[in-house]
Order: sequence, then structure tokens, then C-alpha cells
Amino acid sequence: MDTASKSVTATALGLPVALLLLILVILGAEQATSCSTPLSAGAAGGASGPTGRTLAGLSEAQLQLARNGVSIGRQRGMPQNVILAELAAQATESSFRNLANPVVPESLNYSNDGLGYDHDSVGPHQMRASVWGSVGIAILMDPIYQINWFYDHAAHLGAAAEQMSPAELAQAIERSAPNAYSGQLELARRLYAMFADLDPASMPRLQRGSQATGCGPGASGVPLPAEVSAFGRAVIEHGQRWIGTPYVWGGGDANGPTGGGFDCSGLTLYAVYHASGGRIRLPHYTQAQQDHPSSQIVPFAQRAPGDLIFFTAPGDTDSHHVGIYYGRDAQGRELLLHAPQTGQTVTLTPLSAWEGERMDVRRYTSPSPGERNA
Repeated sequence: MDTASKSVTATALGLPVALLLLILVILGAEQATSCSTPLSAGAAGGASGPTGRTLAGLSEAQLQLARNGVSIGRQRGMPQNVILAELAAQATESSFRNLANPVVPESLNYSNDGLGYDHDSVGPHQMRASVWGSVGIAILMDPIYQINWFYDHAAHLGAAAEQMSPAELAQAIERSAPNAYSGQLELARRLYAMFADLDPASMPRLQRGSQATGCGPGASGVPLPAEVSAFGRAVIEHGQRWIGTPYVWGGGDANGPTGGGFDCSGLTLYAVYHASGGRIRLPHYTQAQQDHPSSQIVPFAQRAPGDLIFFTAPGDTDSHHVGIYYGRDAQGRELLLHAPQTGQTVTLTPLSAWEGERMDVRRYTSPSPGERNA
């Protein structure tokens, strides 16, 4: 959404009275503090789990957002042109990414697919915090909420929405520059065809007062641990952007996946490299990362989010696996962000899965600008 269209005044001038009243209700709502704030009455929860699909240029995380655009639209009984409009809007606004924004510091406390810098816009539909933020940042950073937001507006337009082309409808709801969405229609059609066979009856429907899917562990939009340091937060953010990416033995370097994915040390070297601004380049081997001169030995009891944890089997001398310590989820379980093994994808796993193995914690210190640890 462009600058002018993202102000309350500009939005109000171009909207019907009934829709303006809807906006005023949203803006006047009590600020939420958790992901349990109710969605709209017609809200739907989308689909979960791996997509099982591939499309050149899009990651698994991007495909999951596109799939939820289709699945939620179908759950809500939206016609094809409305779902195409939502997909074209997501593609144009965020490239199917749940974006945080440094201008909205609170958004950095939630897992995301990268950073955006368009004023104070966040999320896949780039909703402005100054306009829509009364629902609370936890809700605004939930991609399921944002997809439902788009369909809420389409539903309010009623029959008029069905008579518009997808590009016209996206423009009517997002209110961006003219013809901003037509360039993504071909991609929208391909994604719709990819997921059009989803059965709405098999997908969960959220009732008023239920928790939004995007707020659960492993989903984009989950709150990051409050006690994380700036460097630790950066390690987590650079690692978690690849959730859903396939495990590939030997895969991954400082530039991202290689051979289609990451292995465990490929993911950690990427995350630490980018968190340090390119000043720490770890080797692609777990024990060598553990022994790297930039690493600081940390007692296990003092582990903190963003530290790396190395796992050594009983009787072995070298570690065989590494992941990023994520912190605790809402149930108090400690989580590891890692690339598990062949046939799986980058994910969050309870730390208890390695019970019985030795766990060594390492914290990395970013050198001063101009210095490098290689």
C-alpha cells in the first residue's frame, strides 16, 4: 500500500460509509495483548503442515502463505476472482512473506520472514500499524489474521466484489498505486490452480474467540523469547526464515540453501554469518563450529536464545548435530531451531528429543566492524 492510501484520511475518503464504520469499530477496539483476540465472525484457520508442492522462485514458507490464501478463501466460500485478488495482493505487497518492520519495533519480537521498510507496514498484506494496530501487534503479525482481513473487506463489498476483476478488487481493498496488482495475476492463477483442490470441509474453521493458527509454535508470527539478546535475536531471525526448507546433506552456505536446502551446520553458519553482518564465517562442520575462535563456552544452565547447541552421542568425541536454541514456548517446552535429517525440513523441535546426549552451548561474539573471524 502506498503512502497516501495508508493514512486514515485517504482511506476514509474513498470508502463507502458502511465500510468506514467498520474501520472505526476496528480502530476503536481495545488493544490486545495476546494471540487470543477474536477474529471476525467469518474467519477461517487455513491449512497446516508442508504443502508438498514446489514452484520455482518460491520457498516452502511462501507457498504455505499462498496456500492459506486459497484455503481460507475456500473455507469462507469466496469466488475464484476474490481469491485471485488476495493472492495478487500478497504477491505484490510482500512476495508472500510475513514481514516485520524496524519502524514498528514491537514487530521484531515476533517470528517473521524478513524485514520490510514501507513506512509502518507489517505482515503479508503490509497493514499499517498506525491505522490497523489497535488490535495489538500480536494479532497484526499473524498472517492468518491479515488474510482474513482481506476477505472481510471483500465480503463487505458484496456483489460488487464479484463484478470486479482480481486486479481491480485488490486495488479497491489495498488502495495502492493504479494497476499495482495486475503484474502478479499470472502467478496468482498458478498458485490458485496448485491449491484449488483443497477440501474446505477438511480444514479447521476458527470460531469467535478461538486462537489464530499463526500464533502457534513453528508458525510465522510466533512471539520470540523476551530475554533474547540483539545478536541472539538476529541469529534466530536469519535461521527461522528458512523454516520449511528441505534438509540436504552438505547443503547451505553463507548465501543460503545449496542443492535445494540446508543441513544442520549449513543452517547455523548462514544464521551466524548474517547476524554478524558477514564478520563471522563458521566452517561447515559441527565440531569445527563448536571449536571456532569466535565461540564462547557457555554453561548449559546459562543458555540463551540465539546460542548454538551441539549434540554429542554417548561414547563419541565429536558433535554430530547442531541447532539454534530458540527458548521456551507457551507450554514451557524448550525448542531447537534446526535442520533435522533427510526427508525433513528446517523446523522447531523440543530440546527433550536429545535427552541422554551431551549438549554443549556456544555463544558467538561479533567482532568490531572491519574485523573478521573466518
